[in-house]
Amino acid sequence: MPPAPPSPHEIRRLAAVQKLRLLGTPAEERFDKITRLARRMFNVPMACLDIVGEKLAWLKSVQGFDGIEGLRKDSYCHHTVLDEGVCVVSDARNDPRVHDSAFADLWVFYAGVPLHFDGERVGVLCIGDSQTRDFDSDQLDTLADLASLAERELQVAALSEAQIALAHSHEELEMKARIDVLTHVWNRGAILDILAAERIRGAPGASTALLMIDLDHFKIINDTYGHAAGDEVLRVVASRLRAALRPLDAVGRYGGEEFIAVLPGAALEGAAQASERVRQAVEKKPVPFGGHNIPVTCSIGCAASGNASADEVTTMLLRADRALYRAKLSGRNRVEAESPTP
Repeated sequence: MPPAPPSPHEIRRLAAVQKLRLLGTPAEERFDKITRLARRMFNVPMACLDIVGEKLAWLKSVQGFDGIEGLRKDSYCHHTVLDEGVCVVSDARNDPRVHDSAFADLWVFYAGVPLHFDGERVGVLCIGDSQTRDFDSDQLDTLADLASLAERELQVAALSEAQIALAHSHEELEMKARIDVLTHVWNRGAILDILAAERIRGAPGASTALLMIDLDHFKIINDTYGHAAGDEVLRVVASRLRAALRPLDAVGRYGGEEFIAVLPGAALEGAAQASERVRQAVEKKPVPFGGHNIPVTCSIGCAASGNASADEVTTMLLRADRALYRAKLSGRNRVEAESPTP
């Protein structure tokens, strides 16, 4: 794909991207709501919100296809951030801008609107289809309206400082090393680093809470419906966790079917309440896949920090794990909490 010409204001644009502090961060429900709405409103299989850095197009929110990043030079959004207004590709296979892109057979149709922050075009809200489409002026205006909603969210610093600092601890091309590619939440190493950082950053006497969340009978789901169904269950559950928790709370995949959530400033009572919201959110609806509706529940163990100590993170994990074990032993689909040792 031929590269688009560089923006005459690229240095200023990249400064705004850095100030935005979303490159390298995981999916967030506030942006997922917008991309889900875009997909429904335009009846398209794909929608995403990209933050366009110097080398990467970071897929902050994705609906309908896999991936968390792409090289900027290969991305349709690379063209979109260079111009005001909507960028439309009716048939990528016959469009000289993108016809030899690796995505041309998947994103045959594309419509994207640049997103502004600090006066610069920092990203794109876009929709796509594997079929050719025409896009009229009313549809263009509607997509632009959705983009304005996304721009409002860009003004809100929702992630905790520990999460932002972790995302910016790596070079741009190494950012995905901190994200679980399947679920678009933090991976095991990242969530443990965030837990440790929150204990250090917390004000004197402030508590940090930890939820350990395990999907019940996940092996049966894989054995009954297949591993592709199991992957979809993990993706949906990760989305439900994000929606049930506060924006500043960090969610990570601890391993297999187990997740961890770190709640800055939360005590054990608040952690137990948040755990119950998560439990209800997970079991509220079955996960549709392949013509089946797959019931899903989870067991949760929660703990909160006590007095700061050298092994605080380790002891919190042990307490949450013991609480999770009690929840599973007591019949699953329940919450148990363990208080810190006085």
